[in-house]
Amino acid sequence: MLREDKMQIKSKAVSAGMGYTLGNMLIKGINFLTVPIFSRLMSTDEFGVYNVFLSYDAILSVLIGMALHSSVKSANIEYKKKIDEYVSSVSLIYILNACICWIIAAIGAQFFSSLLNIPFVAVLLLVAFSTSSAIIQLYNEKISLQYAYKNYLKVAFANSIGNVFISLVLIKTCFSTHKDIGRIIGATITVLIIALWILFDFYRKSKPHFSKKYLSFGIKYCLPIIPHGIAQTLLGQFDRIMIAQMVNVSAAGIYSLAGNIKLILTVISMSISSSWSTWFYEKIEKGDSREIQMRAGQLVSVFTIFTLGLIMISPEIIDVLGGTAYASGKHVAVPMICDAFVLFLYNTIVPSEYYSKKTIYIMLGTSVAAVLNVVLNYIFIQVFGFVAAAYTTLAAYIVYLILHLVISRKLMGYFIVTPRTLLLNAFLVFMTSVIGLYFIDNIGTRYILGILIEMCILVKTIYNMRKAR
Repeated sequence: MLREDKMQIKSKAVSAGMGYTLGNMLIKGINFLTVPIFSRLMSTDEFGVYNVFLSYDAILSVLIGMALHSSVKSANIEYKKKIDEYVSSVSLIYILNACICWIIAAIGAQFFSSLLNIPFVAVLLLVAFSTSSAIIQLYNEKISLQYAYKNYLKVAFANSIGNVFISLVLIKTCFSTHKDIGRIIGATITVLIIALWILFDFYRKSKPHFSKKYLSFGIKYCLPIIPHGIAQTLLGQFDRIMIAQMVNVSAAGIYSLAGNIKLILTVISMSISSSWSTWFYEKIEKGDSREIQMRAGQLVSVFTIFTLGLIMISPEIIDVLGGTAYASGKHVAVPMICDAFVLFLYNTIVPSEYYSKKTIYIMLGTSVAAVLNVVLNYIFIQVFGFVAAAYTTLAAYIVYLILHLVISRKLMGYFIVTPRTLLLNAFLVFMTSVIGLYFIDNIGTRYILGILIEMCILVKTIYNMRKAR
């Protein structure tokens, strides 16, 4: 009976992981394929304003949601069979915080517009967008408990299609002279409608009420994670904000377009992570450390294959996405792809920290890396321009990973990803990056070397997987 349960858990995790990955690739593929449309419809300035807006959303959504989504898996263990009540209760915090932020934004819209370097209308829309993003994140955490990847994909598909369609209509009609605002409004309308539907679904399953028990648990669990969430944003998004402030929004637009390349890997990473974290919690409860290490190693090897392939074709992707106006973006694409690889390693090990409920360590490790990123960006962007931001951000991500590797090892007593696996795959990514940058204008040599490297690591990965069986 135990063996059957184990096989069912593994089957659900694998099915969900494949569902998340394939579905996400299809949905995000829609967004990715529309980048050339928006990059040509919008100027680099307008493209930059929209992406800086998204960077501010990443910060504000953490503040409004107070990172409460990260408590869902632990709350499910703490309050078995009462997760609907928990989610319904904590969602009220989102609404309360949104009202406070909306009042502040309405009173000081012009001030914040000047401070943030975005139009004042975007400041008002930012609150609605960030609140909706936070609610969607809470919903995704809840449905991941049941490996309900189909529901996740429905929401993501609606978001992608609605975002693109409404934005295009607005840009081509009433916002033809302010395309950045049309793009922002289109995205905001879409996520707001989805968020309202999610709240209706929450409250249909459990009537909302302020529960001191649930709110106390959620806030206590998540308070250390709020600085962590903001610090993550400083790592992943603040480079765009600093480029917009220190160079110009046009440079931020070029930099952001190049960042769309790593979106391919981020989609795969987040899709795997959705199932990996749930599977990890189930395995760690059984004390099955050996299987955790084995599966983590397999995931890292597979992700390395995707990373190496993307590095080699990144210059051509930049040409397709943006054309000549964004050509300088190819020099930042490779380090950005490496960012995604490092972030995948982080996502593989960090569930151990959440499981241990030692969220203060998460906050400390991420904050150190975030401060380092801001300092390095401030120094090197002034000297070398926006290209430097890609390398300083990568350096900060590496420090970020090392800190969390140490923290995870301290909490669990073993490495989730073994040092041998990590160093081998990191070396392959580094060498391929050097080759890709050195032969950035030599497509023939770059592709031949890339194929040879990919073939070698693919054969080795398949051999190791068969051996593990």
